[in-house]
This record gives sequence, C-alpha cells and structure tokens, in this order.
Amino acid sequence: MSKPLKLVLILSIAINAIWLIGAAAGWFSIGTAKASGNVGQSGNGGGGDSTLAPETAKGMVALLSTSDAAALRDQLRALGLPSDVVREIVSARIRSGYETRRRAIRESAQQAAAQQPYWRSKISHSYIGLTAEQLSEMTSLYREERSQITQIMGSDGEVPSQAQIIFSFLPPDKAQQFSDMEGDYHAMRQQILQEMSGFRMSGDNAKLKLLDDEYMRDVAAFLTPDEKMENSLRNSFAARQLQYAFSDFNGTEDEYKTIFALQNGMNEKYLINSIYGNPDDSGLSKSEREAAQKEVDARIKATLGDERYADYLRAQRGDYKSLQAAARRFNLSADTVAQTYQMRDNAATEAARISDDTSLSTEQKNAAYTALTEQTTGQIRATLGDDIGDAYINNALAWLKNLPKGGNVKINPAGNVKVTQPKQ
Repeated sequence: MSKPLKLVLILSIAINAIWLIGAAAGWFSIGTAKASGNVGQSGNGGGGDSTLAPETAKGMVALLSTSDAAALRDQLRALGLPSDVVREIVSARIRSGYETRRRAIRESAQQAAAQQPYWRSKISHSYIGLTAEQLSEMTSLYREERSQITQIMGSDGEVPSQAQIIFSFLPPDKAQQFSDMEGDYHAMRQQILQEMSGFRMSGDNAKLKLLDDEYMRDVAAFLTPDEKMENSLRNSFAARQLQYAFSDFNGTEDEYKTIFALQNGMNEKYLINSIYGNPDDSGLSKSEREAAQKEVDARIKATLGDERYADYLRAQRGDYKSLQAAARRFNLSADTVAQTYQMRDNAATEAARISDDTSLSTEQKNAAYTALTEQTTGQIRATLGDDIGDAYINNALAWLKNLPKGGNVKINPAGNVKVTQPKQ
C-alpha cells in the first residue's frame, strides 16, 4: 500500500472516530435523512441532522493541521484512538513540515539541472543529482525528523528503520547511530569528490586514504570486536563478493565464514576491501594482486574439495545465474536446470576440443562449430521450451551463437567460455 493511500485511510479512521465521539458528546447528531433529501442542514431540532457544526468542523481542521505535535498526540489520545493510529497521524504531521524543506532542496536542484543543456551530461557525484551540501542538508533533515518523532511518540510501536534492518546484529539505537556515522563519512567523501571535479591530483589519493583510515578507527572505537566481525561478515566488500556467489550456491554458514576469512584477509592486505582508498595504493601491480587471488582460490578449493569448489565456481558464472533466474521466474525444476547446464558444459568442452584439434582445417572447424551450435540449441529449446530456450541462449550464451563464425575457444579456470573471433 502506498504511503499517501495509507495516510488517507488512517485519517479516515481518525475522523470517523472523532465523529462518533463527537456525536456521543453532543457536538452534532446522527439521524435519518429527510425525505426531501435535505441532508446535513445543521440545527438544534430533530429531523435527521448529520452535519458537523461550523465550530466543530473548525476544531477538527485545527486538530489535524496543528504543528504542535505533542498537543496533537495528547488530543488524539484523549479521543481514545488506538496507539498505532495516533503514531501514524502524528508522524505524518511531523514529516509534512520536513518534507516542505526537502521539497525546496529538490526544486533548487531541479532548477539548476534545467539550466544545463540537455545534450550535455551534467557532472554529479550524487545518484540523485544533489550537491554535497544539499545531500548533507537532506540527511540532516531526515535525522531531525526521526529524532522528533521518537521524542514525541517514543520507540514503542516504531517500525524498524532501514539502518536497524541492515545492522540487525546491533541494538536498535546503536544500529541507527552507526548508520548515521557511515552517512557522515559518505557525505565527506562526496565533498572530496565534488572538489576534485573529475580531475584527480596526487594529493587527492592521500585525502581519501586519510578519510578511510579515520573511518576504520571510528568503526573500531564504536563497535566491539564481535560486532565489527558481524558487520564485516554482512556488509564489507568481501561479504558482497561472497554473497553474490552464495546466492546460487547451496553453501553452509561455516563454509561462508571460512571462505570469507580467506578472501577478506587478502582484501584488507591489498586495500581491495577499502571503502575510500584505491587498491593501487598498496604498491603492488595488478599481476601481483592476481597472483595473491590465485593463492586464495587454491586455499578455498582445498577447503571445499574438488566437487564443492566446482559448484562454487559455477554459481558465480553469469550464464548459470541467468539459468537460475529463469528457473525462479518460470518455476523450472532443479533437474531441468541441471540438464540444461550440462548441455552448456558439454558444448563448451566440445568447442574447446574442436578449437585445439590441429588436424582440422579452418573450414572443418567452422563446420563442426556450426553443427555443435545447432545440436546444442535444439537440445536447450527442447528442454526449456522454444521461448525460454531462445531467451536463455540470447541472454547468456553469446559464445554459442558466435561459434559458427569460427575462432579460438578457451575455458578459463573459473569455467567461463571465451571465443576469440578471427580478424576480418
């Protein structure tokens, strides 16, 4: 349900409650409409009067439009409204005041954007097009709003915030404080990026590194060692990498933690886990970092074993994730997924064999590639159905479609297939 619709319903409940209580108190009467159809004429006599008296209507308008949130709370409670309805109405009134100020910021940003020629991209370091100062002000407004609602209504019945969900391993108040701290560092980073204007000088890296170091010190001071580990397991760069793999890999929590320890250790050593730093600040070349990653991969393989490691690698391939997405959308069985991907594996292995066969001429290889493509395409379409099969091939198996054009086929250690087309 949208927030505007929800608010309308809440206000409707409140007004109905006020109406009934007011009728019981004698503010107005509820009767049967006259036959003449003159409904709602106010008066002191009988006759089916059902309209609020003018002074009562003014009182209701004043009640629901007051900016005194504490007074509104007390009056709604005095009317006997449920606590959740009182919270929603009072929160809506508080938000409306802050939304006016936020709207002014957005309108200012919109006016600035409108002055830019539409045929030229506007340089911005904010995904919503605000300057660092505007983004900081918006953040402050949301914090003030949240603080005022809590001050007026307390925390009982409060819906968990996004911060409390993301940092659910922390007590609610600490989760919000930690989220605010992260937001402050994000705002400082936006300010530095805005000052760079897209042109980085040597000293800029030092600024970002200093900010990163300060952030890590604040995290260490704010969180206990156990909380810091829980946060890393959920929200670090290494965690996001691993969660991507585990989304289609039926791994256990113990396996996750073991692999995380290996990957996160390397990331921290070479600054790949850095939020604000640059991996190149480690002083190591790309090839050296790649060698370090190979060492970590070997240790992961030793931990999982050959079969589980193969499943782990497969879960990270784009074509396998695409197939899993199709399974979720169209309720495909696990057997169907397994059979289809085995067809993909068989085709990849055969294509690599053809590519490496020095006894075949270029024409013979191309003919073999064409036959393999037709055979595999037919098998996939027969298993998934024509429409889903074609979509899967078009979305995820471009190398299979390109085989008839010829070229060299290689399967890298992660199991991904690459076809290098011949130069025209």
